[in-house]
Amino acid sequence: MTDAEKPVVANSGQPELEPEDQADPTVADAGSDADAKLSAREVKFCDLLATGTAPAEAARTVGIAERSGRRWRQKARIQASIRARLNDAVAVGRSILASGMARAARALVEMSDGTEEAEAARVCAARAVCDAAVKLVEIEELQERLAELEARIGEQPNTPGTFRGRA
Repeated sequence: MTDAEKPVVANSGQPELEPEDQADPTVADAGSDADAKLSAREVKFCDLLATGTAPAEAARTVGIAERSGRRWRQKARIQASIRARLNDAVAVGRSILASGMARAARALVEMSDGTEEAEAARVCAARAVCDAAVKLVEIEELQERLAELEARIGEQPNTPGTFRGRA
């Protein structure tokens, strides 16, 4: 290997990262801003936490100490990545519920008018799909309204006698 082919390492006083700890843009989902600066191990850690793995187990799985896992969880970029994964999961769930809601509603109507036999399990499942879809839509609407209100509050100038921020 010639000198031109050798990697240049700046001595910043910081310990060098192992290759698996360096950010790998191919690991992150395409267009995922939350993962842009995460190492492969951090991405895996976020994946595990977002899918319900206990924090201690997630830390062990990626090969770090439990204490390091707790520190990682405090990093803003890790929190943003986990939040993005959870939002993606909710979006997938919303799509599934939306496609199933029409079938569930149709099944409920058919069972209520006697066209189909009303089996208890099927009625409960159809109700659950409809209820979950409606709740998910309501939550999304509330989130949008909250974001809009927060944006409006952020645009308002501070006026005397108006409380904004922490006490």
